[in-house]
This record gives sequence, structure tokens and C-alpha cells, in this order.
Amino acid sequence: MKTFHFLKNKYGAEILMDIGKYKDIPAYYFEHDLHTTDFYEIVFFLKGNGYLELDNQQLKLKNHTILFLSPFQKRRWFVDKSKIDCYFLLFQDGFLSTFFSDKLFTYKLQFFYNKSNPLFLQPAPEFIHQLHSLLQDLQAEIKQYRPDSEHMTRSILYYLLIKLNRAYATQYQLSSQMEGNTIAVAFKKLLQEQLTKNRGIDYYAQQLGISRISLNTQIKKQFGITVSEMIQEYTIAEIKSKLTYTNLSIKEISAHLNFSEPQHLTRFFKNATGLSPNEFRNTYQNGRSVS
Repeated sequence: MKTFHFLKNKYGAEILMDIGKYKDIPAYYFEHDLHTTDFYEIVFFLKGNGYLELDNQQLKLKNHTILFLSPFQKRRWFVDKSKIDCYFLLFQDGFLSTFFSDKLFTYKLQFFYNKSNPLFLQPAPEFIHQLHSLLQDLQAEIKQYRPDSEHMTRSILYYLLIKLNRAYATQYQLSSQMEGNTIAVAFKKLLQEQLTKNRGIDYYAQQLGISRISLNTQIKKQFGITVSEMIQEYTIAEIKSKLTYTNLSIKEISAHLNFSEPQHLTRFFKNATGLSPNEFRNTYQNGRSVS
């Protein structure tokens, strides 16, 4: 599987953000072969078709669709490139975190690292058009880079991401509050990084220096689900990814996620999905449903 890396020096100076229309996208961008990237991606489709296969999901690409992709998500594109019209916005976490004091900003955005809700918006065309001036300002700054452009691009990107977060939270009935719940966001980051090492609630509560009850209260408030539900969703997503995109045995997947026995993973997965791991693998290979 290929991993595409962010081109930091595309414009001469090192810039950890890029933006463009479809004609500016390198040929690999709508790659049909399985691949991943090491950067965040938001794609604004004015005209879309086909679908994106993203971590076991198939997302239909309609007109006025906005997609949100986190680093290292596995994906394949099934589109007619000749009928695509879109903006793409790419950036690495360091573009924001090295400038703003909030090192957890990208984890506060509800659409990144989300295992519960669809990773797209299909808002009214009016909202898409409202974003165009921001996208055009970003593109102009990137293409005519000046000494103060770094500050300008960061500010516009920050504003754009907050607007998108509010719209996403409204559509999926989530909290759009980005301040005051650092525990929930820190847990989200820890879970993303350490799921394969530990799936215990007590472990994460200890790492964050709070009680199980307090952790659960903060997670429920921010993400609308309990701590155990969030851990389960991340675990199921990781199992599905391994079943879909690797040839690892159930025993090997079990070891990867620290299940004491393969049958414990099988029971956990079947209780959550209604299918055994092998049944899921066979079903996925024989036919995929579009969500």
C-alpha cells in the first residue's frame, strides 16, 4: 500500500498547507489503488460522482459534498475524473500546532478521527458558496507567497475549520464547543495513539488524572457517547481495517489489539456487528454496501 507524503517545499519555502482546484491536484490524488497519506484533507466537491472507499465505508460523492479525511486513513477513489469539479485543502498538524498554543486543536474538530458519524457534509449550496471566498483567499496567498502570508493563511484556515466544525456538529447533533473540555479531547488523542496498547477505561482515566466517572461525563458531553462506546467504536474500526486491508489471521489481529485469546476478539466483534470476523471478511470481499 502506498503512502503519499506532504510536499513541504512545493512552493519553494516550507509550507505545511496546500490548496487548489481539481486541475491543480497531482494525478495520484484520485488514485484507484489502495493508499493513505500523512496529512489532513478536506475536499469540497462542486461536482461529484462515484464514491470514495474510506476505512470500510463507501461514501457517495454528490454535488456540494464536503469530505473530511484524517492522516493514515486507507482509501480508494472510484470516480470519473473528467466530471469532477472541486477544491482540495491539505495540511499537516504542525501548520497549526506550531503557531497556536492549543496543541489539541485538530482533535477538537468533530470531523477528524471520528468513528461514529459520517465523514462528510452535504450542506445547502449556499453554504458551499460562502466558503468559496475563503478558499480563494487561501489559494491566492499560497500562490503569491509573501513574508506575512504564513500568518494570513493560518488565520484563514483556522476560521474556515471552525465554521466547518459548527456546520458538522449541527448536522450530526454534536457539541461544537471547542474550549473547556480538554479532558475529552485529550482522551480522543490518547485513544487514537494508544488503542493497540490498552483498551481499558481505568488506564485512560489514570493517564488523564481523573476518575472513570468524570471521564465518562466529559466524553458524553463532548461526543454524545460513553467512554466504553467510544473505545468499542475505535476497536471495531481497527479490526475491520485489518480484516479488510490485510491478510492477518484472527490470532494475529487479536495479538495486535492485546486480546488475551482470539476467541475473545471473535466474541467481541460478533456481539458488536452480528458477524464473526471471518464472515465480515467474506462479506466485504463479496460485495460492499454504499453508505
